[in-house]
Amino acid sequence: MSDSIHSPSTHNINDYSQQEDAALKTAWQFFASDLLPFFQISGSVKGIAPTELISLELKKLFQDFNLIMEDGSWKHFEFQSKNEGLAGLKRFRTYEALTSYQHKVPITTYVLFSGNIKNPMTSFSEGINTYKVAPIIMKRHSADRLIRRLQRKLKAKKELTKTDLVPLTLCLLMGGKMSLKDRVTESFHIIHSASHIPNEDRSHMEAVLYLMADKFLEPAELNKLKEEIHMTQLGQMLVDWGIEQGIQKGAKQKTQEFIINALKLGLSDEDILRLTECTSDELQAAREHWLSR
Repeated sequence: MSDSIHSPSTHNINDYSQQEDAALKTAWQFFASDLLPFFQISGSVKGIAPTELISLELKKLFQDFNLIMEDGSWKHFEFQSKNEGLAGLKRFRTYEALTSYQHKVPITTYVLFSGNIKNPMTSFSEGINTYKVAPIIMKRHSADRLIRRLQRKLKAKKELTKTDLVPLTLCLLMGGKMSLKDRVTESFHIIHSASHIPNEDRSHMEAVLYLMADKFLEPAELNKLKEEIHMTQLGQMLVDWGIEQGIQKGAKQKTQEFIINALKLGLSDEDILRLTECTSDELQAAREHWLSR
């Protein structure tokens, strides 16, 4: 894949939908295959599960991501950029209860805490019950040291391995003085510079890094980041496949097939509306069309 940027090419709807499908799956495929073992989370992933819940009050609840495991259980992942404390845990408990009830599955919640959060609350007792999440905390790891070490290797013209680069996808969970936005920017540059690593592997890591940035950076920081990563493998993918920049460049990809593919992948209504700029009515029409198939 070229490192230069091209305008989105005009594909037929089916071709575009297949590319869209692949782009949306990229980050979570890498998350499932490489990062679950990194976190020492056992079990094999079978697929991606829905993330939208509807409560008895017809209130829509949106989870960050669910994975279906081979044993039939689900693993639910949430990202915490701010310390929500008890309120956050009660929200996750609601997600678990509704998911288990509606889909008839056992579910475990893992919470990835930003390195800025000190002493996150991971359990609480109420009545006779105790609820807890499985925390993923990497604050004791220094993003500053990791990035500087890899920059020194590049400067010394030493080849970086995939093992070297994988921790960069988690830099926003680590401690350190470097700003979150600078961590992501430097990590993109390092991954992009490791040109001997296959493009597919670099694209996967960049996709996870972008996913983390989308969860943890402020909107203004994220917009600035998008401008800075356009020369990376992910930047090429975002343009060619119509995610973010491709759609912003005016490509008319507000089709039912795109929305249906996004629904199949478990994207929330909020994310679909943001990515496609479609209306709520268009989204609902696409959902009804999908469910009627």
